[in-house]
Order: sequence, then C-alpha cells, then structure tokens
Amino acid sequence: MSSDYYFNKWNRTLACLNSLIELDLDYQTTKVHDQQCCDAARRLSGILGRYIACYNDALECLQHNLQVQKTVYIADVVKAIVARILELKGQSRKLEGAFYQFLGNGLIEDKLTPNDVEFSGVSTKYKRCVEINDAIMKAFQRAKEIKEEKEDKKGEGEEEGVVSRELKEDKWWEDTEETVKKVTRRLDMTEVYEVEEKISEETLARKQKVALIQAHEKTRLITLMVIKQKQRREKWTKELQGTLNSSARIEMRERGANLIQRYLRFYFELKRKKLKDCKRDELLQLRLCNKPSYEETLKEKDLKMRQNQLHEDYEKQRKVFNEQFKNSYFERKHEDIAEDIRDNVRNWFQKWYNEVKFFYDIPKEKQGGSLLILKEEVPSPTEWREKYKVYLDNKKSIKKKTLWQVKWEKQAEKEEEMMLKRKEMKKKKLEAELLKKMMKNPTLHPGFKYPASNKTEPLIKAIKKYYHNWQELDKEEFMFVKEKFVKKIDEENLIMNVKLEMNKIADMDMRQELKLLKRALKNDYKRNEEQMPEPIKEKAKRKKQQKLQSKVKINENIRNKLMDLAASDVLKEYPCKDFKDFLGDANFAGDSIRYNTLKPALHYGAETRAIWWETCRDVSHGFKRILLVGPRGCGKTTLVHIMATVNDAILYELDPTQVAEENGTKEYLQELVHSVAVCAKATQPSVIYIKHVHELYQRKVPPKEMNVDVIKRFFIRKLFKKIHRRDNVTIVGTCTDPWLSRSKQLLKKFPAVVLLPDTSYSAVYLILRNWVANNRIVPSDLDIHSLAYVLQGYSFGYLVKALDDFLTADRIVK
Repeated sequence: MSSDYYFNKWNRTLACLNSLIELDLDYQTTKVHDQQCCDAARRLSGILGRYIACYNDALECLQHNLQVQKTVYIADVVKAIVARILELKGQSRKLEGAFYQFLGNGLIEDKLTPNDVEFSGVSTKYKRCVEINDAIMKAFQRAKEIKEEKEDKKGEGEEEGVVSRELKEDKWWEDTEETVKKVTRRLDMTEVYEVEEKISEETLARKQKVALIQAHEKTRLITLMVIKQKQRREKWTKELQGTLNSSARIEMRERGANLIQRYLRFYFELKRKKLKDCKRDELLQLRLCNKPSYEETLKEKDLKMRQNQLHEDYEKQRKVFNEQFKNSYFERKHEDIAEDIRDNVRNWFQKWYNEVKFFYDIPKEKQGGSLLILKEEVPSPTEWREKYKVYLDNKKSIKKKTLWQVKWEKQAEKEEEMMLKRKEMKKKKLEAELLKKMMKNPTLHPGFKYPASNKTEPLIKAIKKYYHNWQELDKEEFMFVKEKFVKKIDEENLIMNVKLEMNKIADMDMRQELKLLKRALKNDYKRNEEQMPEPIKEKAKRKKQQKLQSKVKINENIRNKLMDLAASDVLKEYPCKDFKDFLGDANFAGDSIRYNTLKPALHYGAETRAIWWETCRDVSHGFKRILLVGPRGCGKTTLVHIMATVNDAILYELDPTQVAEENGTKEYLQELVHSVAVCAKATQPSVIYIKHVHELYQRKVPPKEMNVDVIKRFFIRKLFKKIHRRDNVTIVGTCTDPWLSRSKQLLKKFPAVVLLPDTSYSAVYLILRNWVANNRIVPSDLDIHSLAYVLQGYSFGYLVKALDDFLTADRIVK
C-alpha cells in the first residue's frame, strides 16, 4: 500500500491511543472499583484488548514506514505500549489468579472481537551482521555437499556388493568351464548394460505428485471425450430415424432468448448476493468460501521485500547527505564555533571572579563538560556562596567531634531510617491482613480497585516527544514527511553535533586557561595575606554498570564448528512460520466458565499464541529457559520454528534419544556441547531446541542403550553453565510424559512452562478447512463440521499426516 495510507493510519492510531490513555488515567485517578471480581477483570481485559489492538496498528505502521527519521519515534511509542500491555497482563493474572487470560466479555463494550486482539508480531528484531549470515550459509552448503557425497559412496558400495555377491555365489575361481563361461557372458564388454538411476526421496515424491496430476487430467479429458461421442451418436441416430426435432420458428427463438436473459439476470443477482453472504460468513469463520490464491501470497512477499529495499536505499541516501553536509559545515564554521565557546566560558570566569573572587571547576567530560555551562546547569555564584557557608559550619562542627562520635551519629541516622522503613512495612502488612479479612466477609467487602500504573507516563512522554518533533510537519503533509527524509531536521542535528565536537576541543584549551587563572588567584590571595576559599568536596556518585553483551568474533574455528554442526544435523534449516500457523481459535466461553461456574477454563490456540508472544519477545532480552509440555504431534516444533522465525534466530537441535551408542562417550559429548555453546553465542540471537527432555528425568529408567546420566550432565548442566545470563540465547525443552519424570528437578532447570492445549473442535475445523482448500480433488461441499466434531482430540500432527496419506493416487483417479 502507499505511504499515504500508513501516514493516515498512524495518525488515527495516535488518536485512538490518546483517547485510551485518557480513559486509563481516569480509572487510575478516580480509583474506580468494582464490587465483584468478574466486573473488575472485565474492565481490565477491555483496556488490555484495546491496547493490543493499538499495538497491532502501530506495529504495522512501524514495519511499513518509509520515512527514515520517524522510525525511532514510532519504535519508542510501540515499546511503551508493549510495557503497558505486559503490566496489564500481570495485573489481570494477580486479580484472577490464573496464568491465561480470556478477553471475550471485556471486548464487547469496545466492539472488538478476539481476532482483533491477536498479536501480529514482535516489535524488536535483531539484525545480524553479514559475516555471520555468510558463515551459516556456507555451513549449510557444505553440509549438503557432504550428504550428497555420502549418498554417492553408499550407492557405489551397494553396486559393488551386488557384483561381489553374484561372483561369490558362482565361485568363478574354481577350475570349472561352466563358471568361466558364465562370468565371461556376464562381463561381456560388447554388451550394453542398463544401470538403474538412483533417485532421491524428494524427486520420487515430486514424480508421484506429477503422476497424480497427470492421472487426474487424463480422467477428466477421457470422460469429456466419451460424453461428446455419446451425444454425437444420439444425434445421428435420431436424424437417421427421422425423430430429430425440426428447428423452432424465429418468434419462438426470440421468446426463448428473452426468457434465458431474464433467468440469467436473476441467477447472477442471486450469485452476487451469495458471494456477499459468503464473504460475511468467511469473516465470521462460519464456512469456507474462496480458496487462498498462491499469487496473492507471492505479491505480499514481493511488497515486503520492496519496502525493505526502499527503506535501506533511503537510509543510504540520508547517510551520504549527512556526511557531505557535516564535512562542508565543519570546514566553514569550526573556527568561529570554537571561538564563541571560548568567549562564553571566559565570560563565565569573569562573572565568578567579580562576584565571589573564586573560579568554579569546569565539569568533567563524563558529566557533560563546558556544555553544562552553556545550559546553565552549573550552580551560580550566589548558590555556591550559601553552600560554602554551610560547608564551613559543618567542617567546624566535625572538628570538635571525635571520629567515634561521627561514626555513632551516622549509625544512629541509619538506624532511624531502618526504623521508619520497618514501621511502613508493618503498616502495609496490617493493611493487607485487614483487607483479606474484609474480603472474606461479604458485608464488609471493599471491592476491587483499578490498579495504578507506572508505565502510562513513559507512553505519554513518547507520544509527546513525537508530537513535539512532527506535529507541525504532519499538518503540512509534504511528501518528505511520508517518505524518504526531511533535510531540515538532519541539518539542525548535524550542526548541533559539530558544535558538540568543537565543545570537546575547546574544553582542553579552557582547562589550561583555568589552571593559569587559579595559579594567579592563589598568588593574589597570598600577596594580600588572605585565605583562599577551598573547593567543596562532593561525594562521587556511583555509576550503574552498563550491561556489556559478550561478543564473539567469527573466525575460522567457529566456521569449522558451524560446518560440523550442520553436517551432523544439529544446526538446522527451519521453515518460516508465523503465529497464524499454530492453528486454533480463542475460547470464547472461557471467562464465562471461570466467572459463572468457578471452574478452571481450558485455554485454546489463541491463548497459547498470546503466551508464546511474550516468550518470543524475551529471546532478545537475555538467557531464557522454557519447557513445552504436550502430547506428541501437538505443535511443539511449530512453536519453536515460530520463535526462530519471528526473531530471525539460528536454530540448534539436540535430541538425547538420537545419540548413538558409540557417540555416548564423555569426549564426544563435551566437544558437541562446547561447539553448540560457542556457536550459539557467536550467532545470537539463537534458539537451542532440546527434544524429549523428560527422557533424562524419568523416575524409572527403562533398559536402553542411552547413557542417561552422562547425557544429562552435558546436555543440561554443562550447557547451561556455558551460557551467560546476558547472552541472547533461549533454550526450549519439550516434554511429552511429565507424570513419568521427576518434576521438581525438571522445573529447576526450566522455570518457565507452557502447556499446549488439546485439539478442540475449532482447531480440527481449521485443519480440515485448509485441507479442502489446498486439495482441489476434495469436494468443497464436504461436511467438515461433522467430521471436525468426530475428530476432535486427535493431535495436529496425526491429523495432518492421516489426511495427506488418505489422498492416494488410486483414490484421486477413482
């Protein structure tokens, strides 16, 4: 779509956000409270649903934004919305006492549906450098070459084995004439031998599908030809027998044509009405009407690629313009700017000398340097004079006291602070206990207050920041406001950056001048026999340690390890998946079941996708461990592929059950785990997918060839220790039989657990609908409603496999 569309959509989204924030603040300031928990939960879920709808619109505008300078401001707004959504989710969980939220009843007042509040994607996407992408692509390419070489060698070995087996059976080395004749007859070089071509499984499957299409097309043509021949023979027999009706009169033909026109018009009118009803039912997901076209999906992909390419081109143009303007401005103005900064600092020196006869130190570079003087964030001479008097008085009082007295006073101050904190804690504890008692009594129940928020202020600031920079430009609606970049804004920012650079250069000169001035001032005080004021000693503020992300450079060692992992099927190529690929509707009656019957409601696919959205956005926020619990074929691998696709992560797959007996040694496992950990750190964000974790924590270990203790020590303990908490590496484990495993030990290693839902009627219906749409041979009027009702409860993987196996070549032809 055009940039005008998203420009207008972004303005509408901001208007919706402003109205929503006003309502949210109104609930917080008036402290709206509901007498029943259901009403409070419904109010919270309504606000949460509206924030999710605004997030989806804002994220779409961010992804399709072609104005390079706006991207930062829109991203700040989206980030603030995400923080508020997570806060509301936590508040609703605390209120309802359940991990999953059902937003059905809360969305009715706002005229929203559960489909409107489906998360469309993750806001932050990590861009990996070109070196890592090249190394991974080479690793996959090398792995394919190794597999092809192994297949060729295997084929040659099989052929040699067949020849040797035949020769052994004949025993040609014995001195019999018959065997010699047989061998010479078999190995006759003049005869042309037919060698069977070795075909891979992919080509076999492709040929099978082509054969199915050919069979279907042949049957269609043959039936059409037979019908035509039959009709032609019937016409000939009637003509020969003289029973063929003569052609009608012209009047009758005209009447017939008019009648056909009338009926056809009525038919097409009904058809148009039916199409409208069909579209309405398809939006409500009542039935399947139109089959998804492959061309539309290709067009969408092409549009996304073009938009990304356009954004990159505009970014390059902006960088070129900025460099040229900055260099030209620096050459023309750098001397004048430096002289102006020096004059300002000298005037500041003069002011201090005239008022106090003292020179205040220029702030350090870490604190801001002489820029703080221009901003007037340094204390004035009058303020310093008052502080200096207080400093001298404190100094005199401290001189009269001993060190022990000063120490006791500090201890007494700390104890007083601790006493106040304890009193506040006791007060809050008593209030909480009183509230619990009041809630148990229905006559004294205070109700449920709308919780206060700490995340609305950052959201308001982000919106105000956007309006401050772009409101006037948006009103003008120039093309550069919707696409490319505004040169005027960049020019102002570049001028500011040049002045800041010159400020650092001028700082060095002014510090040297300050030393000379202080030396001269000291000599003046000594000459006049006066005491020079000493600088006030201020406590240095502790700086917060910045989170330094461990970066590993791609070298030949890591490239070789990536190739080895790709050859051993640990480094995986995964299909691109989206949240929509995990099928399943929302539990529309979930909140009603929870509120009316006071029973735990089961979550469906939509609620699982909402939880998985939270886990997906955590991939780029440090080391995380997640456990997926569900039966076989319920979509665990699909969720892992969604996580990797959404975050553009590299996928490593470990399966304890697939470790061969000869590879179960300590040396092999240690090398494997070390290479996986090193490569995962180097290619972060990355996802390590450990299949069948419950096999390592079983209560009764079955007699198997797998050495459980050794594999568990390396795959779990050693691997987890090698990854730092700041590394953007996520480990996902899967469990199919949790009741047979030691749950306490398993949950210590995987604190976050996601339970996968059972296949409901809606999920099976969606699977069947896609099956009918993708296979033309299946009749479109098939009663998939009744079939879905019968098949509910079977896993996703089992249903998909069974439906694919059902359409054999014989069934399609028949």
